[in-house]
Amino acid sequence: MSYQFELNQSNRSLRFPVILMAAIVCTVIAAYAFAACGDRNPDQARASEPVGATSSTPPPPPTPPSTPKPAPGITRPPTFEMADSAYRERRYDDATVLFKTYTDSRPKNAWGFYMLGLSAWKSGDREQAESAFVQALTIDSTHVKSHLNLSRVLLESGQPDSALEHIEAAIALDSTSSEPLRLQGRVFESQGKNDDAIVAYQRGIVKNDSDTWAMNNLGALYIRLERFEDAIGPLARANEIDDKVATFHNNLGMALESTGRFEQAVEQYRSALSIEGTYGKAVSNLQRVQQVKQDPSITPVDLAERSKQFQDQISKW
Repeated sequence: MSYQFELNQSNRSLRFPVILMAAIVCTVIAAYAFAACGDRNPDQARASEPVGATSSTPPPPPTPPSTPKPAPGITRPPTFEMADSAYRERRYDDATVLFKTYTDSRPKNAWGFYMLGLSAWKSGDREQAESAFVQALTIDSTHVKSHLNLSRVLLESGQPDSALEHIEAAIALDSTSSEPLRLQGRVFESQGKNDDAIVAYQRGIVKNDSDTWAMNNLGALYIRLERFEDAIGPLARANEIDDKVATFHNNLGMALESTGRFEQAVEQYRSALSIEGTYGKAVSNLQRVQQVKQDPSITPVDLAERSKQFQDQISKW
């Protein structure tokens, strides 16, 4: 006798064998740690901001006017350009040292402390990063990027309440951006306020209907809540806008796998690995799903149609 398990999602009943479905749910929840929230750029390490992912950071600020080069034989502090060049080349330890020296000689430059904060954070020194962002805000309390990146550091340090204060300040200073709302969603998730997190991500997407990381985070949260059908729409849309992010493909693969669409899940995991061949979670997910036989009674989902349906929902939020 074959025992059946019924799972209702989005007004749809899906039937799977008990053992198979239990395995699917367990693997999904376990795999969620892979790339849960995504608020990072594709080239950055995965941290919790993004169902992802070390957090993402925005591009560095515009370079200020060039500082005259010292005459031969005269030693002067490093210029902003020198330090910024090290940061852009991802030599974060060097950038931290250079920006530290730069800010010592220019203690009133908020951008210098902001870049010191970014460099220290990327090099793994959250304590120095926090101190630098705080100093930038002491100089200029309206520095939105410092509020946002300080909130990211505080989130990573397990201080969501403190992070929320800076996110709310950023929202008050810039009501047009989706980024503070995306971060607000992360804070609410960390506080267990899942409904509030969903609303925050939705508000972010309303502000910017091309915010792929807000879509990714929303889809990832739905996966964690086992709302797998609901997760497909935002993840399909994120991939439609930007199909070069491995995390988006991997998360969409998880949503498809969890609804029994193993063949489509395999396609997404392979897409993730074609972008980032060393993506460990996608490797594990692909190896697991390739061993599962597709149930012929389960029809593939039209991802383009799900993306369209999701876009239609945005206007109603």
